[in-house]
Amino acid sequence: MPFVMFAVLFGMILINLPVAFALFLVSIVFGFLFWGWGGLYVVFQGIWNLMNNWALVSLPLFVFMSALLEKSGIAEELFTTLYNLLGKVRGSLAIIAVVFGYLIGAMSGVIAAAVSALALIIFPAMEKHNYDRRLSIGSILAAGCLPQIVPPSFNMIVYGSVAGVSVGKLFAGGIGAGLVMAIFFIIYIALWSLFNKDRVPVIREDIPLREKIASLRFIIGPFVIIIGVLGSIFTGMATPTEASGVGALLSLIYVGFRRRLSGKVLAESLLVTLKVTSMACWIMSAGSAFSSVFNGIGGRRIMIGLLSSLPAAEITVLVFSAAIIFFLGMFIDPVSITMIMTPILTPVVVSFKYDPIWWGVIFCSLLLLSYITPPVGLGLYYFKGVAEHVSMDEIYKSVLPFVIIMFLAIVIAMIFPSSILWFVRVLGKV
Repeated sequence: MPFVMFAVLFGMILINLPVAFALFLVSIVFGFLFWGWGGLYVVFQGIWNLMNNWALVSLPLFVFMSALLEKSGIAEELFTTLYNLLGKVRGSLAIIAVVFGYLIGAMSGVIAAAVSALALIIFPAMEKHNYDRRLSIGSILAAGCLPQIVPPSFNMIVYGSVAGVSVGKLFAGGIGAGLVMAIFFIIYIALWSLFNKDRVPVIREDIPLREKIASLRFIIGPFVIIIGVLGSIFTGMATPTEASGVGALLSLIYVGFRRRLSGKVLAESLLVTLKVTSMACWIMSAGSAFSSVFNGIGGRRIMIGLLSSLPAAEITVLVFSAAIIFFLGMFIDPVSITMIMTPILTPVVVSFKYDPIWWGVIFCSLLLLSYITPPVGLGLYYFKGVAEHVSMDEIYKSVLPFVIIMFLAIVIAMIFPSSILWFVRVLGKV
């Protein structure tokens, strides 16, 4: 019956029923089949447990922080500074996109804001300077994914809440994973630009040294916000939930100081916060209900037994878990995957003595692929929404090299756990 639950759920998703409604419907039907009206108690017990999770309070605050920085134009100023400093390097705009994505991630952790900002600010500049279209699109989408692994990552907050592990330590590991991916992206862009000089021109615009130095003032505010959020977490002064309040307050103060805080900016930021948070809460509530029923009918016990019986289980359990997350990512959004698969896969992996924080970072890293893999990659549609003249076929082809690079970076993190755990040991004090 647990496998039938999954089959019915997957069928509903394939016929385009919204994931949250599909999860709720399957949970209620199977709960009623097994326990009658008492099944509703099992369904809503999962939702009640989720509602009492204090870490989730940080979600709307981090989303608000991200929306405020985007709507006020602070992100555009950050791009101008990076452009002034790196503009004359071959492939500089694609490299700036990666650095920009990493920094936006450290300020917000929301992919919609990152991809939209990159597509609105950097992509037109790439087209103006006749950059190779596929390199431009691929680098923007890859960079736009980084906010989901760089703290304060939206996915890590959800995963930590469901798995019951420290969100602060996940954030510390995310710095390492995000850094490895960003370095890989930059190396690929630099090498590709070197071997395809005719398709990636050097920007000849001469920017005076005085202007370069003056533009540095635009990075002070963002860095204060980043240090305020991450510094308060990693020094143990605040939990991730409390740090989200610090970030939101610092963003309000900085935007107000720059005289960018208008009624329109505040209203638009609050509306984005309401939409994103509501979407996430519906999916998380439905995922908790599904997990509660699935575990109640013995689903977790069956999955643990099945995975543990695989040949060379210590290795194959990792391969199978990674494969199933990647596969689901092509059809289901990351929040839903987290809510459905975390209670199933995480206990199995941890039972083989793998570090739960390391696995959490790997899990969240694999979720990045779901943002840029067709047919349901959210990042692909965020980009298409901004660059309407670009065909989906071209977007799919452009992102493929970066999917491969991202996958290789995850494999390296799996083979060399210290690339993640070193940051956890040094920074993960909460």
